[in-house]
Amino acid sequence: MQPRLKSIAVVQRPAEVILVGRAMELTYLADPDGSVAALLQILAQGAHPVTGLPAAMRERGFTVTEADMAAAVAALDEVGVLLPADTDAGLDPDTLRRYESNLRFYDLFAGLERPGAAFHRAMRDADVLLLGAGGVGSGVLQSLVGLGAGRVRLVDFDVVEEKNLARQFAYNRADVGRAKVDAARDWAVRYSPGTTAVEAVHERVADAATIRRLGAGASVVVSCIDSPSDIQLLVNEACFELGVPFVTGGLQYSTLFYWSVEPGVSPCRLCLELNRADEGATQEFEQSVMMSAEFVNRATGPVAQLLAGFMALETGRYLTRTDPPVAAATYHTFDLTDGMRTTQEPWPRHPGCTLCHPAPGA
Repeated sequence: MQPRLKSIAVVQRPAEVILVGRAMELTYLADPDGSVAALLQILAQGAHPVTGLPAAMRERGFTVTEADMAAAVAALDEVGVLLPADTDAGLDPDTLRRYESNLRFYDLFAGLERPGAAFHRAMRDADVLLLGAGGVGSGVLQSLVGLGAGRVRLVDFDVVEEKNLARQFAYNRADVGRAKVDAARDWAVRYSPGTTAVEAVHERVADAATIRRLGAGASVVVSCIDSPSDIQLLVNEACFELGVPFVTGGLQYSTLFYWSVEPGVSPCRLCLELNRADEGATQEFEQSVMMSAEFVNRATGPVAQLLAGFMALETGRYLTRTDPPVAAATYHTFDLTDGMRTTQEPWPRHPGCTLCHPAPGA
């Protein structure tokens, strides 16, 4: 193993070194004799295995043992500043050119045991069921193709209309009247031939059984549809049976929201429904409604792209496990008319949830 220092800033001050990694994340290392600074300079070259570090240090005037170097490398790996020198090993030249920025993003989460190439391979092996090819769904598709996801089953029953062109950038005027899934599949083939296999499914999702059928073999489900009215509970139920996580989101009046569920790990969507029922909020609100608001789509291009980006990032966390999902059983909201005020509201597991607490033998 040849360790290499990540591309980070290093500040040397009297008797200490500061590693500047992620924003506002500083690691202070005591360095009274300058040996730490010397080691970091050597590691930045990525030219020596751990067993060769003592000799490299001697050339700089420091006497250390192999055990000393092994301990120092382990400590630096623990704080997340090391990579294998061959972190992209095994990837072909075309992949390295096309996905260079993705690989450098994965470096943020990589370490000596799991290099950046491993995250890319996880994405390449992914199988995503994507429900909806509208503003958010087509945006998620574009991100997944850009990330190099292996396969996407794209499900929608709608056709491209001229009004879609303001915010659904996988389509153009020549696609008007075509099935969205066909047009989106063709966009993917043009944009990234030979990478992501997009299967177009022109079908309406009406029940959990349909989702289970479409989701067979999927790694994750991404729901970008808002009908039928209980679609979130249907996806929740199907994903429990499939044993895969799901990500969803949308726009309610002026508020963007997204969240996810990992069956058996996080509280689920049914838990949220039961918690709301316990609070009496749902019933009380429904009884007080004098006039129901008609559906109005306010998702401009930037709004749809913003939401699709957050949902694609969360999907990527499930597929690659770069870091834990941030929206598991946690409502993330962004209010477009209140200075982009954000909130994060987790919900607890409900003791009466039949999915999270199945009856014995069920």
